[in-house]
Amino acid sequence: MPVAGTPDEALGMTRAGTATHPSPVVEAQVMLTRASGAYDVLSLSVPPAPMWERTRPGQFLVLPGDPARGRTLPSLLWVAGVSVDRIHGTTVDVVVPAGHPLGAAQEQRLLGPLGRGFGLPAEPVPALVAGHEAAVTPLRWLVSQLRDRGSRVDAVLSADDPDRHLEVGALRRQAASVVLTTGAHLERAVTDRLDAEPELAVVFAAGSRPQVRAVAAAARRAGRAVRVAALDLAEPVLCGTGICGQCDVPVDGGARMLRACLEGPVVPGEWLVDAAG
Repeated sequence: MPVAGTPDEALGMTRAGTATHPSPVVEAQVMLTRASGAYDVLSLSVPPAPMWERTRPGQFLVLPGDPARGRTLPSLLWVAGVSVDRIHGTTVDVVVPAGHPLGAAQEQRLLGPLGRGFGLPAEPVPALVAGHEAAVTPLRWLVSQLRDRGSRVDAVLSADDPDRHLEVGALRRQAASVVLTTGAHLERAVTDRLDAEPELAVVFAAGSRPQVRAVAAAARRAGRAVRVAALDLAEPVLCGTGICGQCDVPVDGGARMLRACLEGPVVPGEWLVDAAG
């Protein structure tokens, strides 16, 4: 059954999520490229630093624009996973569209990790993750962390083209159930799953702004705690560092604007529920 009391208090989840910390420019080397449907999964070797051990799902990297390589604007990349090995070094995984220029680069400067990631419940609780296409990237890593803490995890994944589902097979091996749907039906699928599994206590979501807002609304109607990634990395960006304001999202019923790259990207879902735009 849903946890008694306010969802956040019952789960020991803070509203702030993961605290930000200064992040330098990182010199990364592309060590491995693995094809996965419409995407490439890249493993980047980066200099060891304490910040990587603190990195959480929901944080991101900025790939600066480079006109010489055909990139006039920066790209934002979800951190898909971090491996810190005292012997073999530190590796950071990212997911990019197949054929992305980063995959052909041997060395690349990146900025990050940036932003606030997904916080974990204080105790193991059944959780639902919901994401659309490449936005599943941080959720895939989050599922592993939740499972490591003893939480059962269910998943609802949407894509408008079956080839744009991200590594469903791997998630099926970790999640108690995986529901596949389309972007237009993501909210309905989440609602159905919450109705069918009343013990699911918290929802984590990533996708387009309308999608995460809809999932947050479904979770609130069901009385569940909810955390969403308010930054849509599928949208073109100008900076990713809080200067341009392009990622601003109306929150609290439109009463204020959230600069998602700085205050988020992970925020309490109820902030977005009644926002317009």
